[in-house]
Amino acid sequence: MSAPIYLDGAATSFPKAPGVPEAVADFLRSSAGNPGRGGHRLTVAASRVVEAARTSVATLLGGDPERTLFVPGCTFALNTVLFGLLGPGDRVVCSALEHNAVMRPLRALEAGRGVRIRVLRGEGPAALPTVDEVRAAIAEAPTRLVVLPHASNVSGAVLPIAALTAAAAPVPVLIDAAQSAGSVALDFAATGAAALCCSGHKGLLGPTGIGVLLLAPWFSPPPLVLGGTGSRSASEEMPDALPDAFEAGTPNTAGIAGLAAACAWVADRGVDALHAHALALVRRGAEGLAGLPGVELVGGPFPDAHTGTLSFRVHGADLGEMALWLDREAGLQLRAGLHCAPAAHRRLGTFPDGTLRAAFGPFNAMEHADSLVAAVARYQRERPSTSG
Repeated sequence: MSAPIYLDGAATSFPKAPGVPEAVADFLRSSAGNPGRGGHRLTVAASRVVEAARTSVATLLGGDPERTLFVPGCTFALNTVLFGLLGPGDRVVCSALEHNAVMRPLRALEAGRGVRIRVLRGEGPAALPTVDEVRAAIAEAPTRLVVLPHASNVSGAVLPIAALTAAAAPVPVLIDAAQSAGSVALDFAATGAAALCCSGHKGLLGPTGIGVLLLAPWFSPPPLVLGGTGSRSASEEMPDALPDAFEAGTPNTAGIAGLAAACAWVADRGVDALHAHALALVRRGAEGLAGLPGVELVGGPFPDAHTGTLSFRVHGADLGEMALWLDREAGLQLRAGLHCAPAAHRRLGTFPDGTLRAAFGPFNAMEHADSLVAAVARYQRERPSTSG
């Protein structure tokens, strides 16, 4: 069997962008002071790494560097806004495509604070919310927040986020960009949204354990975590100046260094070019899979507004078992199941079994899409009798 083919970029990117491992190692070797905590050369070096990274990330995503905040991950960022903003009786509108990083906090807020949740049904094969649907939901009752993914982690469909944000105005919109940042052209300022959350380890091709929260100039929810910042140390009150207000505790500076290197690589290659490459792979894979008997593509067709994610099902197959077979027998590493998005699968009609998800990235080639099609065809010929 040839070298394994990694097709799970929607969960985390692999390999990382060239230069990321070296940037992390170099930081740990030469600059691993505690940023903002003192004035000696190592802490100054660490501070410079963090601030340079902040500028790089903001430039790539269309944010203000001062309001580009480093957090442990996209889930942390989403929780920061949801728990900081939503109070007793508040109403929130969300899509039917949300990841559990959104739905679990919302359900906890529903149970603990009486937050009311209005779920948009969406339209079409990918269940995308529409401008009219958002407007109608906002008109039904006073609404505190709208939460929307920029792209579905199940189908890969990209939402018209700027139009939806405009339709929601003046209600603030929180964007979950975990699946789109670095993979699809994104200008946070142009969306008109209040906040955007994303992972560093997916489309941005950086390390795990680092995420980003972008805030609009007019939007500042209370921080989720309070503690030391290295600034205003004489006060026992949390500073209100950004970014310190949202960056309590020693940051993941090694991860930030790696993220800066990753963003530099993505910016150099160009997000549009990376997106076009991934989309070509999705379409190649979809075309081949559609020609196989018993294969159902989920969320298609595949317009330009789509990530590198391709979800599908195979009639009669146990998808978890099939994913193991594809790894063991064909060297294809992809994910089966619900992808931490049961609400999306219920709406798309793929609950409770979920889908097989192949997520193509910058380091996949056209032959990898062909290998996926050939392996699925082979599985259909050879699949174990236990798959039904």
